[in-house]
Amino acid sequence: MRTFPYVVVSAALLAACASSRPPPPEAPAAVAPPVPPPPGEGAQAAVAPDAPAGAEASRIEELSRQAAPFVDAFVNSEALFTRDGKQVLFVSSRDGLPQVYRADAASPTSQATRLFESKERVTLIDTTPDGRSLLVFSDKGADENWSVWKVGLDGSAPVELTPGETLSRDTAFLPDLAPDTLYIGARRMDEAASAAYAVPAAGGPSRVIYRDDKPGFLVHVSRDGKQGLFARYLSASENYLLHLDLASGKTRPLYPAQGTKVSLFSAQFSPDGRTVYVSTDGGGEQAWVLALDSATGKELARYVEKDPAKAIIQNLLVAKTGDTLALGLSAGNRSEVRLLDARTLKPRARVELPLGQGAVQAFSEDGRRLTAIWSTPASITDAWVIDVKTGKASPLRQEPRPALKQVPAIETSIVDIRAHDGQALPTNVYLPKQRSGKLPVIVSYHGGPAGNSKIKWSAATAFFVSQGYAWVEPNVRGSSGFGRAFEAADNGPGRLEAFKDIEAVGRWAASQPWADPDRVIIYGGSYGGYTVLIGLTRMPDLWRAGVDVFGVANMKTFMATTSGFIREVFLLEFGDPDKDAAFLESISPLKDVARIADPLFVYAGANDPRVPRGESDQIVRALRERQVPVEYMVAENEGHSMARRENQIEFMARTARFLEAHAAPRQAPTP
Repeated sequence: MRTFPYVVVSAALLAACASSRPPPPEAPAAVAPPVPPPPGEGAQAAVAPDAPAGAEASRIEELSRQAAPFVDAFVNSEALFTRDGKQVLFVSSRDGLPQVYRADAASPTSQATRLFESKERVTLIDTTPDGRSLLVFSDKGADENWSVWKVGLDGSAPVELTPGETLSRDTAFLPDLAPDTLYIGARRMDEAASAAYAVPAAGGPSRVIYRDDKPGFLVHVSRDGKQGLFARYLSASENYLLHLDLASGKTRPLYPAQGTKVSLFSAQFSPDGRTVYVSTDGGGEQAWVLALDSATGKELARYVEKDPAKAIIQNLLVAKTGDTLALGLSAGNRSEVRLLDARTLKPRARVELPLGQGAVQAFSEDGRRLTAIWSTPASITDAWVIDVKTGKASPLRQEPRPALKQVPAIETSIVDIRAHDGQALPTNVYLPKQRSGKLPVIVSYHGGPAGNSKIKWSAATAFFVSQGYAWVEPNVRGSSGFGRAFEAADNGPGRLEAFKDIEAVGRWAASQPWADPDRVIIYGGSYGGYTVLIGLTRMPDLWRAGVDVFGVANMKTFMATTSGFIREVFLLEFGDPDKDAAFLESISPLKDVARIADPLFVYAGANDPRVPRGESDQIVRALRERQVPVEYMVAENEGHSMARRENQIEFMARTARFLEAHAAPRQAPTP
């Protein structure tokens, strides 16, 4: 079910609002106690969050009741079959936090039962080869210090398999034919260096198999437990796949050839271990799947995606029967699925799913069925099943969600906005179908930076559309799924061109016949939160207000306090803190904070390992000192996340009240 690599700073803006799934364990950004910031920068005590009272609190309570149905229309966000194929195990937010449930796989309407009780979020790894247990990842307070747990399908209590040292674990594999040892990719949280570990499946001390001084991932392990695939991740555009001997720890290069720079997205062994399937861009604009001889690296077959030509083959799955590959495509503003013959890499049955966002998840043991997660603006994120022979897709779960009755009809479209240089910026637009007059507009920028905005279900989008807003999601240069060149176009000094895209989209939105140009709000999370601050500092005349969700305020302190992994891979994306110090300062919103005049709502997770809370503290402190309207919400039990029901509802309600207060229609002057 796992994919490689992970977009480092969350590509989903409010992942919890759009889908309650926690950030995947591939996220290599968990961090130990952060590196102290440079003297005099960000070293002050934490800034206290706001606590609305009186009329504000009353209005927030009222808006919370309106927001609750959108959150309570729960999402099912991961799914796999039990080994006998009779049940489906899936992650759902129905009880207010992502947890594991089980249900009859043959009946989409069958009752779901929670597998075990946990006060922390959970994400799936796989069932054990004997079919009796499930392996899951869980962290504490969304801090991304993922640990592996084993829970019996008979309802027995979960057991932690990785106690002791706290590590940022990102993958785990228990080989079918060698189930005594669990293989895990992990790293120390303050280091860029990564490692592959062997852990006794019955519990016990871990052992380092291979350590790399650069960022990397354990991508896959062969069914016999003898071979591994390790991907070195020097940057988003330079990855190297190594063959790893799990007994000796020795590695050898597998792909690409020396001197070639490519992006790798997923890799797996064939069931017999003789072939390695790799999804890559080959260093160019098209997406490939290569079948390589695992012993020599010789290319045996190739599949080239031609429509859409610039998509990313984000994940690749091999059926245990060895005859089928499933591909999950990120085609910029939508997802697609492909089925290939594993021997020839020729297309098999065509899979047709509605325009939306999703991913393939796992094959059944017999290779006849494939689980997927899918959503559209009108259909909530849920589990689907694909018949591998015919390609027919149908709901795997189909449960009543009474709260959805309150969701308004939404008109959705995709438009290309032209940048200053003529570059097309694919943009998703969501409007209330029943509307009159000019609408306030929320322009929502995604994270990443190399994330993207796909057409999808989002509780936040649906809620704000129900409140009478237009919602606009641009894919500015630097977004993924539109080709290698487009994604790399914001690297280093190219970021200044991406800043122009922010303005181009904002001005386009303000000029639309349905828009109130006097009420355009800039909104975003993670890198999108940084985008909000860039917009407010560089084009303050365009916006009425901003919503900054764990955004970067100061590039110098961010690079000093984020994880070692992010620091390393962002050297190309942003610049070296030593060599490029002047440039990093020039693109730090805090430097230009005196230009912010628009009201700002700020959200932070207290345990955020990717964009530490100190970044939000700095911008809030600076605005309070200047008496610019700012409201600050800090969730003590969240990290780079909004996974819990109460936090999602509070965020939406408080943000809506803040915008009511600061982005209401301007009163016409009295004659």
